[in-house]
Amino acid sequence: MSLVPDITDAARAEAEIHIREHSLGEALRIGKLSRIREVVLGAQDGLLVPLGVVTGMAAAHPAQALIIVAGLAEAFAGAVAMGSGSYLASEAEEGLYRAEIRDEGEEIVEHFEREVAELALILEQEGLPRHDAEQVAQGLAANENVFLRTKIQKELDLSPDAGGEALGDAFVVGGTYLGAAFIPLWPYLAFDMSTALVVSLLSTLVALFILGIAKGKVARLALFQSGAKVVVIGGVSAGIGFAVGHIVSTYFG
Repeated sequence: MSLVPDITDAARAEAEIHIREHSLGEALRIGKLSRIREVVLGAQDGLLVPLGVVTGMAAAHPAQALIIVAGLAEAFAGAVAMGSGSYLASEAEEGLYRAEIRDEGEEIVEHFEREVAELALILEQEGLPRHDAEQVAQGLAANENVFLRTKIQKELDLSPDAGGEALGDAFVVGGTYLGAAFIPLWPYLAFDMSTALVVSLLSTLVALFILGIAKGKVARLALFQSGAKVVVIGGVSAGIGFAVGHIVSTYFG
């Protein structure tokens, strides 16, 4: 095994510049990109659910005004439901994280030597020789804050800075849902029933394809396959909605 070189002043200065100009910026960039989950969740459901609703109602042949009212009601109710659901789920998750971190801090206070030994064992399992693992663990344990953050990362597999995004996530999910919901709905405000059905379906499928490409680009997936996958899901949703509306109008109309 090759020896790790000493950290020179030049290497330290270079590392400081890299952290300042690259690493911190990358962390912010990745944090923003992680919001793609909420955007995709809200936008995809905002496209699919209203599409199923308006397509199913169009197949049942009600008055066009009823389709618009039902679509608008679903759009706003769905946005509230998605946003509040996201908030409650994130809040519960953050509460669990805080409790786990608090418990870990209490364990360090009550069983300090054991916790140092646990960290040494974890580092040893990751590949460090026993002597080096124990030295590293003891060095980290000399600083209470560093030791706690390291234990949270290594033992709990959590980020010490996790949490605090519940409200932001809720607004992203609810907002994107509401915005996306108008795509399958707007044709019924502008065209007659038969034309609106076709335009609504095509507009939504195009939007789903673009959403899939955006998701693929951020997640570094195959763009066409990512877009096509979301379109297939949308087509199935529209087909089910139309079939249900047709069946209901046929047997109960």
